Amino acid sequence: MAFGQADKPKIALIMKTLSNEYFIAMKEGADKAAKEQNIDLIVQVAEKEDSTEQLVSLVENMIASKVDAIIVTPNDSHAFVSVFSDSEKAGVPIIDLDVELDKDAAKAAGLTYYYVGVNNFEGGYKSAKRLVDELGGKGKVVILEGIPGVDNGEQRKAGAMKAFSEAPEITVVASQTANWETEQALNVMTNILTANPDVVGVFAANDNMAIGAITAIENAGLEGKVLVSGYDALPLALQYIKEGKMLNTIDQGPGAQAAKGLEFAVKRIKKEEVPERFYQDLIVIDKSNVQ
Repeated sequence: MAFGQADKPKIALIMKTLSNEYFIAMKEGADKAAKEQNIDLIVQVAEKEDSTEQLVSLVENMIASKVDAIIVTPNDSHAFVSVFSDSEKAGVPIIDLDVELDKDAAKAAGLTYYYVGVNNFEGGYKSAKRLVDELGGKGKVVILEGIPGVDNGEQRKAGAMKAFSEAPEITVVASQTANWETEQALNVMTNILTANPDVVGVFAANDNMAIGAITAIENAGLEGKVLVSGYDALPLALQYIKEGKMLNTIDQGPGAQAAKGLEFAVKRIKKEEVPERFYQDLIVIDKSNVQ
């Protein structure tokens, strides 16, 4: 339902980055939904994906400016619990988008929070399981992790570990962070391949790292010998799947997540009930459905 001009709500979307195509798609989904519903959407972005203090400060500023609601993509599952509590106490409804807050920390703070995102454990499991199946359940594999301690990366890693542990002849020879970044993944993967030239598979917790890993594999002359599974369905990852450079990725509908976040924010402004968790459906994208 669209708002009239007089009751047009002001909603802030505070994002941890717009240097990643996944979050660009998320913003586009929010912009589209805001236009359709006649919402005054204020988008603010941290300078870097791991700029936690700055991101918290942006949320605090929006609370102080008395917007009608806030949607935020946290970059730390613990650090945002207190500012979420501050927002709720100030009477500004706040929605947790993409990265879920730490449940125990929220409970200890007496915070009830509302999350819109995906089941990252399930996504990590599905992506890595596709890799296990393609490898016939055998061989040495690598995990490229997200930022340590951040819920989405930790859950994807845990899901991948479950998929790998189900295949007795799969061995995880390295599990290291590349902090979501392509260049870091290139360097980390280069070092791993130097120590383990017989690696046959990589699960990267996002596509940026998968892309870096693919470059390292090509540089090592191992193209076609090491399969790579990613996560996020970025355009370049989809292109790599078409070209056979990458096995699969996970589409978690970032635009749809953002639209749902806005829907929840509007309902909370109107004091309507929303579920505490909403999980967007996940789709494994590989050569069979990439077109």
